[in-house]
Amino acid sequence: MHFKKWFIVTLVSLIAITTLCADNLAPVEVSKQNRINETDILAEFDGGVITRADLEKRISMLPPNVQGRYKTMEGQKQVLDAIAMEEVFAAKAMQLKLNEDPEVLANIEATKKQYLIQEFYKRNITDRVAVTEEDKQRYYEENKKLFYVNPNITANIIQLPDEETALQAIQELRSGKSFEEVSNLYNINNYIKSLKGVVKNIRLNGNIPGIGNDYELEDLIAKAQPDTTAILGPYKTTTGWYVFRVIDYQPGYQKTYEDVYSELEQRAKPEVENRLLNALMSDLKTKYAVVVDSTLVNQIDLRNPSKNKDIEEKVLVTASEPELTITVKSLLDSFSKLSPQEQLFFTKGGGANQYLEQELIRNLLYLEAKNQNYEEYLKDNENYQQMQRYYMLQKAYKILVVDSIKIDSEDTRAYYDAHINDFTTPGYRTIRVLWFDDEKTAESVRKKYALYTAFDDTTRINKLIEKESKKPNLSVLDHIYNNGIITGIGPDKDFCDMVWNNPIGYISPVFKTARGDIVFFQIIAETPAQVKSFTEVEPSIYNILRRDRQMAQQEKVTRELYEEFHMVLYPERITLKVNADELFKMADDAAKSRNFNDAIAIYDQIIQHFPNGSDDYRAFFMKAFIIAEELKDEERALQLFKDFLKKYPQGDLNESAQFMIDALEGRIQLELEE
Repeated sequence: MHFKKWFIVTLVSLIAITTLCADNLAPVEVSKQNRINETDILAEFDGGVITRADLEKRISMLPPNVQGRYKTMEGQKQVLDAIAMEEVFAAKAMQLKLNEDPEVLANIEATKKQYLIQEFYKRNITDRVAVTEEDKQRYYEENKKLFYVNPNITANIIQLPDEETALQAIQELRSGKSFEEVSNLYNINNYIKSLKGVVKNIRLNGNIPGIGNDYELEDLIAKAQPDTTAILGPYKTTTGWYVFRVIDYQPGYQKTYEDVYSELEQRAKPEVENRLLNALMSDLKTKYAVVVDSTLVNQIDLRNPSKNKDIEEKVLVTASEPELTITVKSLLDSFSKLSPQEQLFFTKGGGANQYLEQELIRNLLYLEAKNQNYEEYLKDNENYQQMQRYYMLQKAYKILVVDSIKIDSEDTRAYYDAHINDFTTPGYRTIRVLWFDDEKTAESVRKKYALYTAFDDTTRINKLIEKESKKPNLSVLDHIYNNGIITGIGPDKDFCDMVWNNPIGYISPVFKTARGDIVFFQIIAETPAQVKSFTEVEPSIYNILRRDRQMAQQEKVTRELYEEFHMVLYPERITLKVNADELFKMADDAAKSRNFNDAIAIYDQIIQHFPNGSDDYRAFFMKAFIIAEELKDEERALQLFKDFLKKYPQGDLNESAQFMIDALEGRIQLELEE
């Protein structure tokens, strides 16, 4: 997704990518005396600057799989824009005194609780976990099943539709044909067929690769002896009929303590951690005189909260500290704020008892953290400081952008009327195609086909297709739109025009497709265009308008804030942070993900920043090729290939470039796999 658009959609997105923050709610003030190197300052505004270090740190805090794209020149500029936007919004938030806003303060307080719990847990549980040899030994003995390596079997398997076909397959095998040959002929399991009938990694774990759960077949395979000459079957199981043989059997075995010693510490760690937590909870429950009404807990129905009305006001937990008190109502209110997945975990698991224990742990850790003055640790917690800033920015964004957007039914209706084509599913046609190796045979079959069609003899038509057509599996082609493309075949304007310029029932003459196949076809049906009703699409239109108007308002407000706080950007000071090889990999990844415009933009950066006659040479060619073959912009691609040969008169790609020019100008037929 484009960085700017990502930033604009919601403030949450903005903060997600801009996780670096100042150490307090206000921008960092930097005096002129501290500016040792002016070129390291990429932006300045009233009260602060954005430095090269800020930019690099911001990028380093992005997910590793996307960092690369933001080390390019364009990527860094986008990140700089995002940081600048954040800074002026933060400055405006302080001007509006949103750091004193009740809603902001309430959110900060809720966040503080979570951070105090995390800090206390880390210092008193996580940092104190020490796994002993005894812990490791105990874990190994209690979990030996985890360290058992199942057998590994390789087998030839053919899945058949019925017993008759299975017996026929066996006959073919006994006649001397290989399992691969017979699998290609009879196997109805396309996955196993693609493996040439060889299924590896059958682990006797209840799941056979390519087949799934079939305990009957698995048992038969487990009992069979490895024999490359055997033919076992036919067997009928829950998933079908099978013929198979086992060609390799690696028996299972138990890993020893020494074999798995290196991984035991990490495996045993959660158990040790849980012991420490239980001990701490026991101490805290005693310290604060915690009493749980177990009988009342068992009466709570988390699946149907409405059934708890009679007991809502009753107290579940009492303690010496009033803030540890939990009522049925407060527990249910807390439960209602969980995600559906989290709720499912408790309703299908330990139920109310388990959820109450979780809440009690949280409350005890929070109280103890406060009593031990753990708030001091938050002063150095950058993430906590960031969250404070986040809530302020969130409120500023809401005031300045979101609340200014007004959309009514007249707006949505006007958009619908103006973009009716966007809500229209285009009509399409369905054709029947027959394929041949030569025109003479095609003409002969066409006459028979026309005769059978005249009498509406579907049976004979189907038999004719089965007997005479080279590709009976492609006899019916559906969803052919009036766009120059034949479904299942690819671009072929002349073919498509014939489909759409003739009436239903039309039988074409014999002709060659753009790929050189000899065919004729009949138009057998047309599905008309369908328009979605306004009521059906109004919610999506509302979201479109909200997004577009929010984007426009965001840009407007940002411009105004830039002026107000005198934000000046120096993008020309940005330098490239990746080499040519890294850029090529990024472009390749983008192309594989079908983000072709991103790939082209990256090739442009290679051309611009690595004009060494090698990297720019390859990037120029790849850019032109993608534009030709993926974007289908033939005119632009043609000019680029011509420019390529003019700029680089020699090179190992020049012959390919000339070939592309000849193809684009129609002098040769370019055939590529779809």
